[in-house]
Amino acid sequence: MLSERETRRLHEIEIQLRLTDPRLVRRFAALTGANRPAGPGRPLRPATPGSLLRPAAPGRLLHGPGGSGRSVHGAGPLPSVLLGVSLLVLLAGAVMVAVPVVIAGIVLAALSLGVAATVPQRRRSGG
Repeated sequence: MLSERETRRLHEIEIQLRLTDPRLVRRFAALTGANRPAGPGRPLRPATPGSLLRPAAPGRLLHGPGGSGRSVHGAGPLPSVLLGVSLLVLLAGAVMVAVPVVIAGIVLAALSLGVAATVPQRRRSGG
């Protein structure tokens, strides 16, 4: 939760960005759908203050930009299956890289313990 001071500061930053970089404002408006036409032949709706900083509503994260109504699940099972397979491939790649590193660490630790156990101890002077 943001404090009142942080909220005011973010609002000031947003106003400054709106004044200095209209291209950035148009890009964010296109992502949030704030400047979509209200209907056929109607003018564009302006973005409300703070709309660029508002998080997506729950359940709307998988929908496309501009609120087009498209979703990952609406396209059928193939995109979901491909996403699942890609995550499994990423996990397998991480395991394939991590396992040799862990085994090498275990071997080095065992080797250092073996060397420490077999090498004759040096006596310290002054004791």
